Amino acid sequence: MLVKALNTAGISERDQEHAFQMVAAVLWLGNITFQAIGNGNNVEVVQCEAVINAASLMGCSANDLMLALSTRKIQAGKDKVVKSLTMQQAIDIRDAMAKFIYANLFDWIVDKINRSLAMGKEKTGRSINILDIYGFESFEKNSFEQFCINYANERLQQHCYRHLFKLEQEEYELDGIDWTKVDFQDNQECLDLFEKKPIGIISLLDEESNFDKATDLAFANKLKQHLKANPCYRGDREEFGIRHYAGEVIYDTSGFLNKNRDTVHPDTIQLLSSSSEDLLKLFASSFANQSKKTASSIHIEISDFQKQTVATKFKDVLFKLMQQLESTAPHFICCIKPNNKQVPGMYNNDLVFEQLRSYSLLEVVRISRSGYPTRMTHQEFCLRYGVLLPEDHERKDPLSMSVSILRKFDILPEMYRVGYTKLYFRVGQIVVLEEVRKQVLQGTLEVQKCYSGPHTPRHFHELKGVVIILQSFVRGEIARRQYKDSLESKQKDANKENDELLVAVLQIQSAIRCWLAQRHLNQLQKSKKLIQDRPKPAKKTTEVKNSSICFRINIFKNLVACCVKPVLAGLACRNFTFCCRRPRKAGFGG
Repeated sequence: MLVKALNTAGISERDQEHAFQMVAAVLWLGNITFQAIGNGNNVEVVQCEAVINAASLMGCSANDLMLALSTRKIQAGKDKVVKSLTMQQAIDIRDAMAKFIYANLFDWIVDKINRSLAMGKEKTGRSINILDIYGFESFEKNSFEQFCINYANERLQQHCYRHLFKLEQEEYELDGIDWTKVDFQDNQECLDLFEKKPIGIISLLDEESNFDKATDLAFANKLKQHLKANPCYRGDREEFGIRHYAGEVIYDTSGFLNKNRDTVHPDTIQLLSSSSEDLLKLFASSFANQSKKTASSIHIEISDFQKQTVATKFKDVLFKLMQQLESTAPHFICCIKPNNKQVPGMYNNDLVFEQLRSYSLLEVVRISRSGYPTRMTHQEFCLRYGVLLPEDHERKDPLSMSVSILRKFDILPEMYRVGYTKLYFRVGQIVVLEEVRKQVLQGTLEVQKCYSGPHTPRHFHELKGVVIILQSFVRGEIARRQYKDSLESKQKDANKENDELLVAVLQIQSAIRCWLAQRHLNQLQKSKKLIQDRPKPAKKTTEVKNSSICFRINIFKNLVACCVKPVLAGLACRNFTFCCRRPRKAGFGG
């Protein structure tokens, strides 16, 4: 099934093999273990099947992989010092390498799919985006992953509040509508707890992540020191709580700093760059190029370059997503979780009620019932429903005409509001005008049908006769042109073949005359010699001459029978009339 999907996405078999190879390498990397050496502060890689298989799949030697996982090269002036890693450092290097390969593989596959879908298409500015994100999460132990997921849900909930409450009520106020404001539970304070600079959870997390010796406990204490005044925050020794829109969640700070750093050591990049696998070389070069661009933009050396943290990257991507969502016309579907155990057939009343309260669904229902979901500008309203006014009605500005239409059909004043630029209607009120408009249009169609009915057949037959005449003329003209072209083509072919045959006959005639002349010359020479050797009477000479003439005539007949008759027969087969244009007085051998 997976291979079929990859084939459909346009990913070649060779690329699929590379992708599966990288996934296998990541899995084998996770099976690599370490053992303490010396005083226990340093470690070395345990030589096992996992090391050999991972190195083979990654296109490097097992020794190079073991060194990259257990040691670190430090630049000291012009010299490089090799330092052994601790157990935790080695585990972090191994996990960071596996995550780096897998993350780049994921991006590479997504890029392949996007290129395949975009092939031969031009950008139109319109797009369909699929947002796949986890829902709000609250487990017995919540870590950095739940922190990011719940932060994203908090931001999306703010987007929902903005469109359902803030923008709705702001539009009423700006357009001069008499409106009783509906209060709702805003989550802006919770978002400030995440995003505020310089004192926000993400800012403080990034600050601690820049120190190698910082600990998760120090991070928890720093949060408690700076954020205890925020009503959405509750701190403890090694954990902290956030009061989200869906309820309070307690986060364990263990592993927060390491997960946020997600650093890739230069030794790892160097190992991947020297790999024999092109895909790993591509990942390493892309990372190095990105690091150089970022480092040069802030005027620091590559060795001092600090990679952007996971939390900051996540926040930036989330902001870009919100910018895209702000440019759309959103529709919201709220999903209610019946229970936390993910068991079918179980309905927890308290949980459902808490979700209804946290999602502010009661306020949404209230603003929907008291609001005006149908709205049109004055110009749009007049253009659509202006036909409902009598013809003798005075045509004024769109606002006056709109009010006249509403009064004519007895639309109750409490069912609509007239703003500076728009008309606002409660649910179901515009249906009345639509029904009347439908009746008017139906009557107009009936009148048109009665008028055009008698005239339509006559007009149709007239039009049909004209079309037939035009078709006949066009078909005749096309046939005449085709016949003329056919005659010209046949004449050209006939002339060409006649010329070729005429040339052949003339060549044959020339050859025959040449041969006869040569033969006649030889005979004359022989006759002359005989006459000189033995003189004969005049009567005898005349007989010899007549005999020579008869001989030439017989030769000519034989040549004509052998050469000329087949040529003339070929001409007769081609149905051509052949005329020899040679002058009559010219004779063969004469």
